[in-house]
Amino acid sequence: MAARLAKNPAIPRSEQVRRRRQQKTKRRYDAVSRVSGTTLRSGPLVSRPRTGPAVSRLARAGRQGGMLAALLPAGISVSLPTLPRVRLGWRAMSVTLVALLSALLGRMLTDPGMYISGVNLGGAALVPGQEIYAAAGIAGQHIFWVDAAEVQAKVAAVPGIASAVVHIDWPATVTIKVVERIPVVSWREGSQTAWVDADGNKFTARTDLPGLLPITVDDAAGRAYKIVPPAAVEGALQLQQLRPNIELLHYDSQHGLSYQDGRGWRGYFGVGTDMVQKLAVYEQLVTSLTARGVQPKTISVESYQAPYYTK
Repeated sequence: MAARLAKNPAIPRSEQVRRRRQQKTKRRYDAVSRVSGTTLRSGPLVSRPRTGPAVSRLARAGRQGGMLAALLPAGISVSLPTLPRVRLGWRAMSVTLVALLSALLGRMLTDPGMYISGVNLGGAALVPGQEIYAAAGIAGQHIFWVDAAEVQAKVAAVPGIASAVVHIDWPATVTIKVVERIPVVSWREGSQTAWVDADGNKFTARTDLPGLLPITVDDAAGRAYKIVPPAAVEGALQLQQLRPNIELLHYDSQHGLSYQDGRGWRGYFGVGTDMVQKLAVYEQLVTSLTARGVQPKTISVESYQAPYYTK
């Protein structure tokens, strides 16, 4: 081929040189192809997995949990420490949980801050706070054993307390709110004096209250009044309003309310809220008796429709 190119004077020399170079390149390519036995394809190339000693070491190192072995020369191995595997069975876990809860419970049972040393008290004005606290029965008691309903019942039973509400807050706070009974009259039975509210409830008199109308029971020796008749309380309050100069009322189960008139006799008025009519009849009868010069010993308007007097 080269000879033919040289013998052809019509082909320029530069073209001849280029063709010879192409021929030499093709001969080298063919020689390399025959040696390697590799055939080049015109289609897309497909990569194959890499193999070899280095790749094998890298794979073993990955399985052993590290890359250090892959980076070391062949024949040198390094052993890395492995963490121990801890496996807890359900029994061990249960024992551990019970131990933790027991320690927590023991800590709470022995903590001084969990014991009651006082209460937050509201609404008490006439009943001493120390009396309410003592009646609650929780002084020095652990907060776990405080029953709010039980404490509420005990406080509500204190004389002079109408109702109570108890709240327990963490960690050891007890709040007691009370509603007191309001005394409207004082009730004297012999040497004993009690307060009475508008509903006739008797409770302990704790101090002297100014303006509280006293009522003395004349037949107290024969009986003790657990509850004062509400009609007697209503009548006493109405009489006090109509006659502010009345300083003392008397009561007995037969005649009801009465007072010692400053003109020298006892006036009887019974009970109830019709004291306006009774007082009007009473004054008319006093005027009639005075005009006639009669000095009565008693005047009774217990029933204003049937008044009478005694001499």
